[in-house]
Amino acid sequence: MVFLTVARQIRKSSDRYWRKKIIFDEAKHFFGRHSNCYSLTIRAVHRAWVYKNRGRHLMKNYLRRLWITRIQAAAEEQGVSYSTLVSGLIQSDVALNRKMLEQLSIFEPKTFQSLAQIAHARIEEGVLASLSKNPDQVLNKFTTQQELLEAGLRNLQLGEKAGAQAKS
Repeated sequence: MVFLTVARQIRKSSDRYWRKKIIFDEAKHFFGRHSNCYSLTIRAVHRAWVYKNRGRHLMKNYLRRLWITRIQAAAEEQGVSYSTLVSGLIQSDVALNRKMLEQLSIFEPKTFQSLAQIAHARIEEGVLASLSKNPDQVLNKFTTQQELLEAGLRNLQLGEKAGAQAKS
């Protein structure tokens, strides 16, 4: 029995040593007694962890606002508003997030220009116009304009047939 209590005390002091070491390592750069005195250090480190956690979330919000601002500026250069650009891309099934759109607007302006044209055509003239007006810079699964128009006409005919069946 005596050996168990001694082993327990040794183990407890060892845990205390490593726990304090972690806290003091986090507080190495603190000024004054906040880096030396454990009772002050633990409070300062916990407060620093709170700021660190809050800062990570604030950084994400800040970057999102920065991306939106840059996309908005690039869209205005192309003559399209930000909301028109985003809604047109969503309707055209272009799956690019704001970070990628921002990167394209900076490093690939021609690609961004073609995306803006697609979105503008989708919003202004509807589905058939966005299919028939394929900007030269964008690769599409349709290889020629003729195939593109034929596919659009087939879709319209299928839509008319479905509407006629629904009426009868």
